[in-house]
Amino acid sequence: MTDEQHEGRHDSQDPEDLNNANSTDVHANLAFMRALVTEGPKAQMSGGAAFFTAGVCYGLQCLVQAGGVLGWYPLGPLGNLLAAILPTVIFMIALGVILWRERKEGQKGVATRALNAAFGSAGLANLFMVFVFGYNAIAEKNITIWYYYPAVVCGLQGAVWYIAYMIRRKLWLAFVSAGWFLTTVALGLLIHSPYYVVVIGLALLVLMGGSGYTMMHLAKKQA
Repeated sequence: MTDEQHEGRHDSQDPEDLNNANSTDVHANLAFMRALVTEGPKAQMSGGAAFFTAGVCYGLQCLVQAGGVLGWYPLGPLGNLLAAILPTVIFMIALGVILWRERKEGQKGVATRALNAAFGSAGLANLFMVFVFGYNAIAEKNITIWYYYPAVVCGLQGAVWYIAYMIRRKLWLAFVSAGWFLTTVALGLLIHSPYYVVVIGLALLVLMGGSGYTMMHLAKKQA
């Protein structure tokens, strides 16, 4: 094709076609953004139930164990065993029920897939960091190395909740993100304090459990 033919093709293109193409792109972008910020109540209810259960179970676990360490009450061998195992058993049962109820629903919302990708990525990072911090704590025979792990996890939680805020633009999500970041700083300052686990327990109850409750409450209002 010659330069003259090439230029002629551009000159012969109808400006109305260009406007239609641009209009199509705009509508497509608006449709995507609308799907991204609009989510069905069932997805919010299921996610909220999972967060609420995890926050309550593991938050209470940390507080109960912290109370025993601080001497607020005697736990004993059986109490320590129950505190270590029972929360995970309860959470796994609750999670199984949630997944069973949602087995036929699928994840159709763009926002659900985006947020699940963010939280799933953080979960994978946590899994590998368990090995890194755990291995080095054992190899160096220094439990302080392991204490840095929860602080890093809280930092990742702050990051993924910030992603949730950027997607949904809900102010309460920004407060949750800020809460996790503040928890990260607090854990860094209390790394050698007996109240270190107390802070983790409160963060799980308020930030994770509270977030789950808020999600369920919003889902009921939308239903």
